Formats: sequence, structure tokens, C-alpha cells
Amino acid sequence: MMKRRPAIHVLGASVMLLATAFLSSAAAQAQSATVPLTVPEIRQCLCLQPTLQPLQDAWLEKQRAYDEQQAQLATVDREVIAQRQRLDPNDVVGQQVLKDLLSQQQGLRDMISGRSLPEVNQARDAYNAAVAQYNGLCTRPRYAADEAAARATPLTCVAP
Repeated sequence: MMKRRPAIHVLGASVMLLATAFLSSAAAQAQSATVPLTVPEIRQCLCLQPTLQPLQDAWLEKQRAYDEQQAQLATVDREVIAQRQRLDPNDVVGQQVLKDLLSQQQGLRDMISGRSLPEVNQARDAYNAAVAQYNGLCTRPRYAADEAAARATPLTCVAP
């Protein structure tokens, strides 16, 4: 007696075949719908690319300075806590040391919130905007026709 194959196996195979055909057709349509970079766009990308590294370096430098100030503030915070714990109410010198530490603590907080943090944010935003502009223009797929046009035309940054 022959065993019958369950209908689910035939159905599953048909679904897999249809899904594969659909996905490969969708990929082909997406590829054909992509607009390749033009020679002027390639030139613009060549001009944009060198501007990214200095912006990233500036951001990382601001971030490093901010992190150092945060570390200094954490150190002063610990010193304030330690000074408060060991402060004798009759110790005038100890009270002055605590006042000086509190003043230093507030100065660091003001510098961080008033200058350092805005500088880090501004540098990061400038870098992110440049990367977004570069990615929006320059990271589309390139095709053989573009490469042929690019080889035929000199690709250099033309300063505005």
C-alpha cells in the first residue's frame, strides 16, 4: 500500500517557490529603480568626503574635553562628600576647605553645562549633518554605466 504525501508538503513547497520568485522580482525592480550617481554628483562626493574627518576629529576632541571635565567633577564630588563626613563643626579651616570645594564643584558644573556640553552637541550635530548629506548623496549603488562615464570624465573636486 502506498503512503500518501500530506498536502501540506506540496503547499509548503509552492509557497516557498512563490516567495522566492516574488523576492527576486522585488530585488530586480528595486535595483532598476535606483538612480545611479551622475558625474557632477560623484564630483560633489569627492568634495564632501574630505570634510568629514576634520568634523569628526573636532567632535571627538570636544567630547574628550567634556569627558575630562566630567571626571574632574566626579573627583570633586567625592572630595566634597569626604570633607563633609570628616568635618568638625568647630573646624574653621575645614569649613573653608569645604566652601572652596563647593565653589570649585559649582564652577565645573557651570562650565560643563554652559560651555562644554553645548560645544560637544554643536560639533556632533555638524558632523552628523555632514554625514547625512554625504550618505544621502553618495551611498547609492553604482552600476557599470556610471563607472564607464566616470572613467571617461576626470573626477576631481571642483572648488565652487
